[in-house]
Amino acid sequence: MYLVLVIVRVIACTLMLCTNCTTFSWAGALAKDMCKYKTDDGVRRAEKCSPLFLLASLELSPRSGRAVAGPTEKVWRSQELNMLAIGMSCGDIDGDGQNEIAVIDPQRVTVFRLSSDKLVPLAEYSASPLELKSIDVAAIRKQGPARLYVSAQNRGSVSSLVLEYRKGSLIPVIQNIDYFLRVIDYPTQGPILLGQKKGMNRMFEGPVFRMSDKGDELVAHSRFGIPLKIPIFGFTIGDFTGRRTPLIAVYDRNDHLRIYQPDGKKLYVSKGFFGGSDVLLRWHGPEKQVGGESRRTDSDLEDVYFRPRIRAYDLHGDHIYQILAISHSSKTMRFLSRSKMLEEGQIICLSWNGDALDEQWMTPKIEGMITDFEVNTLPGFAGPRLITLERKKTDWFSFLSSKSQIRAYDLKALLREGPENMRKLTRD
Repeated sequence: MYLVLVIVRVIACTLMLCTNCTTFSWAGALAKDMCKYKTDDGVRRAEKCSPLFLLASLELSPRSGRAVAGPTEKVWRSQELNMLAIGMSCGDIDGDGQNEIAVIDPQRVTVFRLSSDKLVPLAEYSASPLELKSIDVAAIRKQGPARLYVSAQNRGSVSSLVLEYRKGSLIPVIQNIDYFLRVIDYPTQGPILLGQKKGMNRMFEGPVFRMSDKGDELVAHSRFGIPLKIPIFGFTIGDFTGRRTPLIAVYDRNDHLRIYQPDGKKLYVSKGFFGGSDVLLRWHGPEKQVGGESRRTDSDLEDVYFRPRIRAYDLHGDHIYQILAISHSSKTMRFLSRSKMLEEGQIICLSWNGDALDEQWMTPKIEGMITDFEVNTLPGFAGPRLITLERKKTDWFSFLSSKSQIRAYDLKALLREGPENMRKLTRD
């Protein structure tokens, strides 16, 4: 049977004249009733197969090296990246009207352009000796290109920075910012830049502020309308009921997902685990010493795990927002607070029913971690994509040989076909 398929494919390639397309999609043809397999007795054999129908059903793929089901790819995977990727964001960084992808490892920012089905480095910036924690690409200012807002620390002190792409390079336009930075998409206002300072007694202390980008400085304005208990990382706001009443979804410190009203009233805490990260926000630094003596014990001043991205998104266009959240299992079952060793990462879509969260769909589990994700468009793809940043190894020695990868799911296909079909599409 396999020999027959190979011969048919060779004949098809000979008969069909096409200089712009290099591969053919067999997904549509093999899914037809004209070519089925029986496996009841454990033997893979063809029930019936019409070569003429198979030839007539061939679909050309506009992308080299990929098989597609229908006119567009439902899942795209980049080549493996030799980096310990911890954060990602998308936007028109170089001003060409198409989105690029910015990825950070602990000390480096790399901007990639999607070209010929591969990620091609466009620019790179070394932030050493800073430790990078998060990145957001956004056009906060009314003029100029999108900028890269990077949260970073220097020996425990917050030292964030803003980068801009100029003449082929990433240039730091604002440095030594003593705020953690995050951009969220507010349902009625679009992207908003937020900032929060590190406290003396708690990692996140004081309110989250709305920030403005003045070109050569960031200015903190009024307090952003979330309860003080919610930190700048790991929360989102949306109208989850369609009643024009915003609610807040947030990862807590124990990797559970909570729903709050804006006044701080807790509505729900998940039993399952969501979020999860191995990026640490550090206490160690000059602020740990007061008057030459330790103000608190080392056990009190513990490092805090970064809380990853969570998104509220109106997936159906009905003004009812769903929640896109990261989920992981843990090799240590989360018993070791310093070593979670997260794996089997996936994105889960959740809806709020007024009492609890219902799972709507999920991406297939991967072997390692999902460290970041975004919903955005990419050049060469139709419609919005769910873009995930994945890290292959999550054990204690991952920093020695870590590899990362970016995957882009067709959001409409996820909504239409659900998790089972998506597993089939991503199966190697």
